Amino acid sequence: MKYILPIAAGLMVATTMASVDANAGPFDKLRKAAKKVEKTAEDVNDAAEAVDDVSKGRVPGTSRSSRSASPRTARAEGHAGVAGPTPAKFASATTCANIGLSNAFVARAGDYTFSQGISTQKRTGLLDRKKVTPSGCTFPAMGVFDVLYVEVDKTAYNRGRYALQCVSYDGSEQLNNTNAPPENNYKGKDVMLHTGNSTGYTPTATGSNSSRSGQYQKVLAARGKEMVTFNMPGLHTDSGTDFYCQHFDKNTGKSALAFTFRRGPTG
Repeated sequence: MKYILPIAAGLMVATTMASVDANAGPFDKLRKAAKKVEKTAEDVNDAAEAVDDVSKGRVPGTSRSSRSASPRTARAEGHAGVAGPTPAKFASATTCANIGLSNAFVARAGDYTFSQGISTQKRTGLLDRKKVTPSGCTFPAMGVFDVLYVEVDKTAYNRGRYALQCVSYDGSEQLNNTNAPPENNYKGKDVMLHTGNSTGYTPTATGSNSSRSGQYQKVLAARGKEMVTFNMPGLHTDSGTDFYCQHFDKNTGKSALAFTFRRGPTG
């Protein structure tokens, strides 16, 4: 992918220069060409990131609500719902690390639009955000396609060597790396949406997806924070199995955070 963008940029310069008004002066031609290249390069960059999203399971244009046929606050009849109360045996087994959990929310991945002048464009991001507060370090129960976003103290968090441990409430099933909730599938651009959108979430920024991700990393760095996300998977053959998960630090035996979720059908 890293070789495609420079080649594409070179082709865009040649093509754009040829398309600029022949009557324009040399500097006008360069300015117009530069603007066209900048816009097209942003589109190419976003397209490349869309391919990366698909390869990692972040499918643009597909949100939990569209796949479950219901919004998060009113699940369709027959939907598996969220996990039940945490079993005492799991709660007592978790020792919380002090890594400054903050600004947590549960959201869904979906499409939003933003306007620039009379133009309207579409992007993907984390929407329908609901602020959540952990009990100790355990977050409220979640369901299929929920996304948990949490900020942690970067220095304290990066001292750890983490493994996500997920066990069904009845102890009959443990999720491996393939089946457990994926970690950090989302980037800063999914949180810092494009300026001009109607969601009301702040802060916002302009530019490409990668540019906004970089800007959001600077926002987090200024506070000494790092973002962590987990998205809850489904299984079409599962009518509803509850899991307890802890983000376990192998160095200390403590957990950065914990959560419960109900795995269920994806349709």
